[in-house]
Amino acid sequence: MSRERIIEWINRIQPSEVSLMLTLAVLVGLLTGGGEYLFHEGIRELGILFFEDGKKVLHFLGPFYVVILPVIGGLLVGVIAHFAYSHDHPHGVAGIMEAVALRGGRLPARELVCRVIGSVLTIGTGGSAGPEDPSVQIGAAVGTTIGQGLKLSDERIRGLVASGAAAGIGAAFNAPIAGVFFALEIILGEVTGAAVGTIIVAAVVSALLTHVLAGPQPAFMVPPYSLVSYWELTFYLAFGVLAGFVSVLYIRSIKWFGEFFANLKIKSILKPALGGLIVGLTGFFTPEIFGVGYHAIETILKSHHLLAWSLFLLVATKMFATSVTLGSGGQGGMFAPALFLGAMLGGGFGVIIHALFPTLTATPQAYILVGMAAVLAGAVRAPITAVLLLFEMTQDYRIILPLMFSVV
Repeated sequence: MSRERIIEWINRIQPSEVSLMLTLAVLVGLLTGGGEYLFHEGIRELGILFFEDGKKVLHFLGPFYVVILPVIGGLLVGVIAHFAYSHDHPHGVAGIMEAVALRGGRLPARELVCRVIGSVLTIGTGGSAGPEDPSVQIGAAVGTTIGQGLKLSDERIRGLVASGAAAGIGAAFNAPIAGVFFALEIILGEVTGAAVGTIIVAAVVSALLTHVLAGPQPAFMVPPYSLVSYWELTFYLAFGVLAGFVSVLYIRSIKWFGEFFANLKIKSILKPALGGLIVGLTGFFTPEIFGVGYHAIETILKSHHLLAWSLFLLVATKMFATSVTLGSGGQGGMFAPALFLGAMLGGGFGVIIHALFPTLTATPQAYILVGMAAVLAGAVRAPITAVLLLFEMTQDYRIILPLMFSVV
């Protein structure tokens, strides 16, 4: 059915505002959830292709083969960026926010799709970035395409773009509630408005489809945890201050490397490859920094033998690798790396505090979970989203009290 016939059919039946927008929200949720599933499968399959099959092809390089993989991804991303990206407006979540605020939610869907493909190449070949930025772009592309295709008003298109963003976060992290507040808190900038119902429906539908396709399990399996003493909240408060400093350093590091690569006197098409080479060399010594980093978080959550200095080293190397990846033009988000930074920072802090005050403090795993939310909240300036995201990713209510204390 052509676009004109769909518009003609809608005009003929004259649906109410509410029924039309809720129907479109279901469609946005289904398409975003499906696109998100394909996106994650693409990253997984590309990772297998490069890191497992690539090891056989590049066997003559020995263990140094991992250095080459992000370079290949960077070269491919550089080519896509050269021919498909526009540099007239901010990209990623910032670009979506600008479009919602200034252009009625109208976005170049083709460019968003190309950036999603670039993210698959970046993350799948070992670039240090997260899946949430392209996830939001998938949802925003779906929302703006439907809205513009049906010639809806600016307000309706903005609502569909925000709904797509909520559906993207909900599907990416299996966290529909956090997706709703992300759309309200960050994309729209207000926690009220006519679009709330549409956003909720899209996030729920997307999350339900993700449950069907990928399973309902939480992102991280949480070990047994309890608040040992209310005095421990003092340590969580101190840790929140430390996490705030790391968040600021993280944001400034990304900005500095972005300016560094922008001023670098080489062809733009080669900059992501140069960034990939630097990340590859870093990952050769600390392979935990490759890709999203969830496996490393899962590992330390299960480990009973953590070393504070090694965890703090991973904070530094992951921050460096993510800043180089994004600053050089690699595609992806900063949410997942922020979770990684917070996990390692919290683990190191927890090891030290538990060694000093074993009867007053929980195991380091509690600080790992709190750290994830604390650094994320400081990095994206969205405390409500950060708290809800960690709650949904762990599906454990016991962590909420120290979580809120550190995030605030």
